[in-house]
Amino acid sequence: MKNLISIIIPFYNAEKYLAATIQSCLDQTYPVIEVILVNDGSNDKSENVINSFDDNRLKYFSLPNGGPCRARNFGLSKATGELIQFLDADDILEKHKLSIQFKKFLQYGDDYIFSGIMGNIIGHQKTLEQDFNFYYKNLSVLEYFQEMFRNFGKYYTTGVWLVPRKLVDKTHRWDEKVLLNNDGEYFCRVILASKGVVFCPGATFYYRRDVPMSVSKQLKSKRINESWLYSYTCYTRHFQLTFDKKTANNLSRKALSVFYCNSYPNHPDLLNECKKQIKELGFNSPSAHGSKVFKIISAIIGVDNALKFRTYKDRAKYLTKPSV
Repeated sequence: MKNLISIIIPFYNAEKYLAATIQSCLDQTYPVIEVILVNDGSNDKSENVINSFDDNRLKYFSLPNGGPCRARNFGLSKATGELIQFLDADDILEKHKLSIQFKKFLQYGDDYIFSGIMGNIIGHQKTLEQDFNFYYKNLSVLEYFQEMFRNFGKYYTTGVWLVPRKLVDKTHRWDEKVLLNNDGEYFCRVILASKGVVFCPGATFYYRRDVPMSVSKQLKSKRINESWLYSYTCYTRHFQLTFDKKTANNLSRKALSVFYCNSYPNHPDLLNECKKQIKELGFNSPSAHGSKVFKIISAIIGVDNALKFRTYKDRAKYLTKPSV
């Protein structure tokens, strides 16, 4: 439907935060919305939270548990909007977010994806993320990925984006095999399908930092790490289809290096597979993905030796930590 924004919220056992998330959608100064709520097999009182609202813009569906990507894909099948806002069930939209982004959409059209400003919530305290200003400008597709990989650990998360349906339809939906970094893999495809990222000053959203039981807290799991590596392997495939070979190989190396440097020293077989893929791109080693200090050390002694040094340092710090 023209001018309609579909907000898609998958949730699983989200009763603690869901009401605030829904209310932030209903409070938008942009009124032409539908809020599609997809229950991913919750066994708490999340459904009671939804039933406490009386607003015909809410559309509720319930599925057996199948993961957030499956729930988002189901939500997309029910969405009728010209634009899509994906939102996690514990996130908050600032009330003018969609109005600001919609105005930019009218100016630029549906070949672009629309970003904004990201903040976080801990408890009841909202804070804007620091040092994200490298994103706060219009970016070409290549510039976006260059900035993302250049700035360690500073990634936009799901709720910051407003996406034209035209771009969504080019992506063939969320990849349900990706358990960790599923938003990164999905929006990689969306951005590559676009003509660039349009920054929308004042369009603010907040994600929660203090939510327990998230997939990202299960990083030692072999299954999670296999899926994480798979997500970056997907990046490399998407880059190869979009950019010239030299650019694609450089970006692919950086993507795979995110996994390698963050996973080390866990699961050596996956690290070896990752390094094999990097060598197939024409590089002898991963690039240094980490802090400025880590990059300096890597330049002197190499990435693998820098990772070994970091591991010994972390273990020594743990062993000397006073017991409580």
